[in-house]
Amino acid sequence: MGFCTGFARLLLITFNIIFWLSGVVILGVGIWILVDPDLQDYLDVIKDASGGEDFLKIAAYILIGFGAFVFLVGFCGCCGAIRRSKCLLGLYIFFLVVVCAGELAVGIYVAVYSGEAEDKMETGLKESIQDNYGKSLTGPWDLVQKELKCCGGLNYSDYENSDWQKKQSDDIKIPVSCCKLNANGQIINETKCQMAMDGDYFYKDKGCKGALNDWINDHSIIMIGVGCGIAALELLGLVCAICFCRHMDRDKYSSN
Repeated sequence: MGFCTGFARLLLITFNIIFWLSGVVILGVGIWILVDPDLQDYLDVIKDASGGEDFLKIAAYILIGFGAFVFLVGFCGCCGAIRRSKCLLGLYIFFLVVVCAGELAVGIYVAVYSGEAEDKMETGLKESIQDNYGKSLTGPWDLVQKELKCCGGLNYSDYENSDWQKKQSDDIKIPVSCCKLNANGQIINETKCQMAMDGDYFYKDKGCKGALNDWINDHSIIMIGVGCGIAALELLGLVCAICFCRHMDRDKYSSN
């Protein structure tokens, strides 16, 4: 085995160790999105406001699938490099192309559907509050409003004539999660807040639409970055595997 062949083989084995670690990263990102309870609340609000499209959760499942598949692909690459098996290396190259294309597709899918979700939330957030606050989405909406320091979809008036407000006394206009806090983390004045009195001193007048769009963009960038970044890394592995196969052929012919 010549120097170039040995070097290509070493590169391929080293790459596969990194490749396995990248699989752990892909799995970690996918599982994090699915199991983090706070993220679930955000996803529930976004899903309801965008007409039932759960694109981030779908992308997370796809990433988990590819993350698990990466271990199988890496095994083929390592075994092919160690045993100098062109059959295993051929499978490795084929699977690398599949995984790389799949991860790029996930990135494109998230980019496209995140834009569509933002467009649908223009009216969907108000409808979500009108129909589901006080029912299935009370907890998720409260978390979103507290963490993003906002109230309603476009603004606090989204609660007007909602199913939730109709069950309250006449002077209750907005929920406690819309109330502003003082420096000690306490509600400044809960009564005046819920009555939406004295301008915006006691309650948050900014709607959640802009902040939720920023949240979608931030988490979409993470998924797109992970998918496309690791796809670029896989291209390096593809080059290493092809070079190793070429040098194997050269060594075979030179030995004859």
